Amino acid sequence: MNTLHKLALAGAILAAPSFAVAQGKAPHPTHPTPPVVMGKSGPVRQDDRPDKLADKAERKTERTADQTARNADKVADKAARNTEKAADKAERSEDKLDRSELKFAHEQKLLTKGIRLTLAEKKQLKAIEKKYDESYRDLRQKELAADKAAKKSGTAESDATFEAQLSQLQLDERNAMRAVLTPAQQSIFNSNVGKLSSK
Repeated sequence: MNTLHKLALAGAILAAPSFAVAQGKAPHPTHPTPPVVMGKSGPVRQDDRPDKLADKAERKTERTADQTARNADKVADKAARNTEKAADKAERSEDKLDRSELKFAHEQKLLTKGIRLTLAEKKQLKAIEKKYDESYRDLRQKELAADKAAKKSGTAESDATFEAQLSQLQLDERNAMRAVLTPAQQSIFNSNVGKLSSK
């Protein structure tokens, strides 16, 4: 095929649409081609059909609603964790205070300070201390169980009962210890009890 033929064929291919337009027979595409817009990474077809625009708006609304719900859940979770931490911290400080009260209540060394004890008196005081150690431990366990039950039921548990039982236990232990001592030792013991009570 020579060059002239090639040129005539190319002209006919290019002119065919022009002839169709001139005759009023323009080709009708089944779908209009959406315009091309430059996006961040290259050309993007812009589809402006109403159903596509409505779908896009609906998806955007759903994403916004989902994000808002997730943010609200995060805020609620954080508030719940902070409340739980504060309650745990308060409970720990209350437990620490209870333990220190029990330890203070059961300070035999402070009560016998300045008293020269015989071997027999030391053994008797050791037996009394051991007996009351168990009582203090039992009282502590009961107090913890009562606190736990009150927390579970959502009521405020009064410490008045615990404090009354603790005071009675202290008094009983001190009376038992006092009974072991001689009258001279008892006066020093009573002085030590007075000093402890004033702290």
